[in-house]
Amino acid sequence: MSQETSKAGMYLRQLDIKNFRSCYDIKIDFRPGITLLVGENNCGKSNVIEALRLATTPLNRRATRWFDESDLSHGREAEEARFRATYDGLSSAQRAHYITALDVETSQATYTTTYKRDEARQQMRPTVTAGPVDRPDAESDKRDQIAHVYLAPLRDAQRELDSSDGNRLLRIIRYLTGEDEQEAFRAQANESFTKLKAHPVLTATTTEIQGHLGELTDSVRGQTVEVTFAEYELHRLARSLRVKMAEAGIPPADLTESGLGYANLLFIATVILELRNAQHMELTLFLVEEPEAHLHPQLQAVLLDYLQEQAEASLKDDTQGPAGRIQVVASTHSPNLASSVGIENVVALRTRVDKETAQDDQGQEREVLRRKTQALPLAKIALSDPERRKINQYLDATRAGLLFARRVILVEGIAEAVLLPVIARHCVFRGEDQVKQRRDFHGVTIINVGSVDFAPYITLLLSEVNGCRLLDKLTVITDGDPDIPKEKDADAGETGDGQDGAQEAAVVPAGGDPANEDAEPDEDEVEDDDDDTAVNNRKGRLAAHAESIGAAGHLIVAEAPHTLEADLLTPEANEPVLKAAFLKQKTRSKKKWQEILDNERGPAWGFYLKLRKHKKFIGKGEFAHDVALAIESGETFVAPDYLTDAIQGVLADTSGEAR
Repeated sequence: MSQETSKAGMYLRQLDIKNFRSCYDIKIDFRPGITLLVGENNCGKSNVIEALRLATTPLNRRATRWFDESDLSHGREAEEARFRATYDGLSSAQRAHYITALDVETSQATYTTTYKRDEARQQMRPTVTAGPVDRPDAESDKRDQIAHVYLAPLRDAQRELDSSDGNRLLRIIRYLTGEDEQEAFRAQANESFTKLKAHPVLTATTTEIQGHLGELTDSVRGQTVEVTFAEYELHRLARSLRVKMAEAGIPPADLTESGLGYANLLFIATVILELRNAQHMELTLFLVEEPEAHLHPQLQAVLLDYLQEQAEASLKDDTQGPAGRIQVVASTHSPNLASSVGIENVVALRTRVDKETAQDDQGQEREVLRRKTQALPLAKIALSDPERRKINQYLDATRAGLLFARRVILVEGIAEAVLLPVIARHCVFRGEDQVKQRRDFHGVTIINVGSVDFAPYITLLLSEVNGCRLLDKLTVITDGDPDIPKEKDADAGETGDGQDGAQEAAVVPAGGDPANEDAEPDEDEVEDDDDDTAVNNRKGRLAAHAESIGAAGHLIVAEAPHTLEADLLTPEANEPVLKAAFLKQKTRSKKKWQEILDNERGPAWGFYLKLRKHKKFIGKGEFAHDVALAIESGETFVAPDYLTDAIQGVLADTSGEAR
């Protein structure tokens, strides 16, 4: 056990699941504070949460989840299901308490819950064993100090908090107060009700009822009536309590007047309060499905940060009693949440479809497809600390979509991100028979990494852990960025090192070339050696990197001969659209555009020279937007070959198909 693990306190380190729904045989790794399970729909996130509920005890001891025969994996109905939970970070006191479940070599405790059909009772029955060799669990009371609280998806927080059964408020009252305080509250409440007996409303009612009752009973055996309150116990008082809420400064009102999002946060707050005061437990797993339910992105980030704080704050000295540790496990579809915890706290779930041989009802063998869940803990991907920090910095709400995607294109800048969807819909898949391809391209996630190194992202997306990758295929669109010869270009007047050009620029008047009426101010002609091509993202290096991590056949690199803006000029039909976009920014630069077109090595090379020599030659983002608007409006435009190949190639990757 490492020093870092021991400081984390006792936590669930790993859950092995066999023969449970889509979890045929997987191992899920968890982090000490918070773990996010992410993935597309139907990948098994809920199945993992359900497995945790079956492997541990509910905190309130009221089970709401039982194992059913239908929970057995398809094709394994005759076998048993097994959940093996491994706990790490145990303190000295905990290692003594859990000695029957302890592996003395690793200082980890293990409990295995097995569900097998009981033929006598015709139902699935659980048995629990302890330790690495599965001994009988001789101290079940210690195992019961590892519990869970489950927060269901799509919960109706308003109904839960406003429910007349009062169970949630009653539990909180009992956690927060002692028996003496509870009894004093009950006595005072009943005393107050007794005083109300003298109120005119009750005395008048009593008098009227008594009068009529006397008329009916006095001649035989008189009866006395009293309208009053019953003697209330604490649980009955709790039923009468209601939680109210409103925006700060406004009198609290019924929860039906509050939005679903804030009602959910209030509900979660009461659950956390219950958890924080469950001091009699060693470890409590807070299992949350879709914590983002009804919350806008900012509230999602606040909620997750709060949950992390509560998990960290729960760690305390256990020499005088149970540790009261809280560990959070949440499943989510929210990129906002996935981007806010760091990739080391994320476990991506993916689906693999296997072919198996099975017998049909007539005993004939046939091939069947089985959908099986795979788990990929991102903490196990071989990234250096700087690379991990870099990815976490860039993994904002937009980029975090790659954790949920099956088809991804990485691009270098905003221009590619703007133009690719438009070019795909209007140029590559423009035919009437290509409606499906146009729709499919909406399912492609385009990630703009901002002219930084592609290599860490390739490592993240294509590294194999537990036989699983985040992506089966990754497409990267990069620029060739060919070197510029140092000698002066006779026709274009351009240089590779910028020195000759700088000397020429020094003799040009500040107001520009007086002989050129179309010239822009000379500030656009200043040499800039600090270009944005310093990062080596060339095809050969990226391919070599993919090969070094064992992913050579999983990476497709589409390389522009020069750079995007320049290579858009390669199809001659595009020149009018690009000229209009250029002159929209450079209204007096018709001559410069003509120089680009007249370059002896071609317009693409001419444009590339200008872009390399003058960093602010055009605003690339604005240029791309103007080109995209022209394409959408129906202007003639042809996709360069390398973009066509990339767009068609990403849809040819069938690993992204829903199965």
